[in-house]
Amino acid sequence: MTNRILIVLATVLLCALGAFWVFQGERVPEGNGLGEPQKVKVRQNKGVPKARRSSIRIAKNGRPNGNAVQGSPKVSRGKPAFVLDDDDEANLTEVQRQLIEAIRAALDEENKKEVLRLVQRLQKSPEWPDGIPKSIKMAAIEALGWFGASCLPELAGFLADADAEVVQSAIDKYEEMLSDFDLSDRERADILVQASKIITDADALDTMMSELNNMRHSVAIETIKRLMVEGNAAAKSVLPENVEFVTGEEDLNSPEKLDEWLKQNPDDEDDEEFYGGSSAEEKASDETDSSSRSASSKSGGSVAN
Repeated sequence: MTNRILIVLATVLLCALGAFWVFQGERVPEGNGLGEPQKVKVRQNKGVPKARRSSIRIAKNGRPNGNAVQGSPKVSRGKPAFVLDDDDEANLTEVQRQLIEAIRAALDEENKKEVLRLVQRLQKSPEWPDGIPKSIKMAAIEALGWFGASCLPELAGFLADADAEVVQSAIDKYEEMLSDFDLSDRERADILVQASKIITDADALDTMMSELNNMRHSVAIETIKRLMVEGNAAAKSVLPENVEFVTGEEDLNSPEKLDEWLKQNPDDEDDEEFYGGSSAEEKASDETDSSSRSASSKSGGSVAN
């Protein structure tokens, strides 16, 4: 009799323990079982299998990159339609109406060179910038943004506009380019550095710097060092917090400290494959062309119409 009672009590106890864990849910114990705390991964994507990480990029960017899972559907980006309000349409001159139609036609044909030529002509006109209707500026920004990072020199021309909506629209395009995972982390690093020189909105720059967390360690550290030197006051004001976010450490405020951190946190062997972006042949020519236009604008040189 006594044995039966003990068996019943043991059964009840086991059931109670099982119910307790069900109600508690799955809990990850703190530490590694050896009295040491578990390390928290700063970059959450690092522990995710490659196929899953590619899916994350597709979901965020809307377009798979060269490392995407086989068979993933390519999501095309819709081109801007440039539909104007009746009042905006009525206020355009015939020449301005022809200009916006020309931009629309060039975009429909995916003729980037023609879009760039039209925007460059616009920015060199005597009416620029205050005499150009906002609707045309917004159309030009949308067209440049659709073609991507190779249009940065022309896009930068809208950041000094007196209209806050125009400036914000240009900033939005910078943010979209930074989140484009068809680009490598090095290319996105260059966009971030360029933005840090000319965008004065600290909140916008703070948002853009979150992309440091989507770069391999070596590229992120090199970019941070560039931001320390080349960034404007707004960029430098939000940089320390972003450095801490990327590294998980405070007071990494010198190139020497950053280099020491990188020695302790080197790149993973698969980082080039994951962070390298797509390898299209046109990318090299785009970079050369963009650099040439940027140098021309800085030196005051003219661009052929």
